[in-house]
Amino acid sequence: MLFSIIIPSYNQVDFIEITLQNIVALKKLCAEQKIELEVILCDNQSNEKVQAIIQEYKSYINFLIVEPDKGQYDAINKGLAYVTGNYWTWLNTDDLIELDGFLEIVNYLILYPVDYIYGDVNIINRDGSLIGKSSSGNISIKTLTQKDASISQPGSFFNLEFTNKIGKLNAYKFAFDYEYILRILKSNGKIAKINSVVAQFRYYQESKSGSQNSQFLIEQLQIAKLYGSKFFSKLSIILRLRILKRKLVN
Repeated sequence: MLFSIIIPSYNQVDFIEITLQNIVALKKLCAEQKIELEVILCDNQSNEKVQAIIQEYKSYINFLIVEPDKGQYDAINKGLAYVTGNYWTWLNTDDLIELDGFLEIVNYLILYPVDYIYGDVNIINRDGSLIGKSSSGNISIKTLTQKDASISQPGSFFNLEFTNKIGKLNAYKFAFDYEYILRILKSNGKIAKINSVVAQFRYYQESKSGSQNSQFLIEQLQIAKLYGSKFFSKLSIILRLRILKRKLVN
């Protein structure tokens, strides 16, 4: 079984080396466990400092693509063209994969092949200190569009044969992962959750999730409606209130 990790990159000078060090550790673990792992890094012509860091770790990168892209979703789609693994994911240049959690995912998939597998995620701050934990629970179209749009993409993996059928990521700036997982569910993908931490998600003010940009919430609301959310559903009300609050603050 071959696993592929796509790393979309753009000017993340503060954290990209930590993420690439995590990839080195993951590759060494895979070599010890006789697991095949390929790494595809798609960089949107980052600054010289980022390029120098990438070159330092180039020997651990199977495919390096440095060219303009239209955003994170586009960089991941470019990487998908190079994926040969049975299962794939993407890892942002400020996040980390938990080694033990990755092994649990591998061991589960050996016994029970599914189309999408995910687990819990530790939330860390800019300094790498633990500030919380996120768990999506058992997701469904109903829960994700009516109650809570929270998903656990970091550290999760997708079945390439299945995702080839449903297509690439759509052109959203923030919530493309939310839409993609809803599309998997709508396409009757087989889903599995493991009760282990599979990734560390870095949350800080400058990050997409940590910013006060209301576009993230607007996209979530648009996507939820697209997949059947009602105007007076709990999620729709919460999102509209949060959008209003952010617009008033900003």
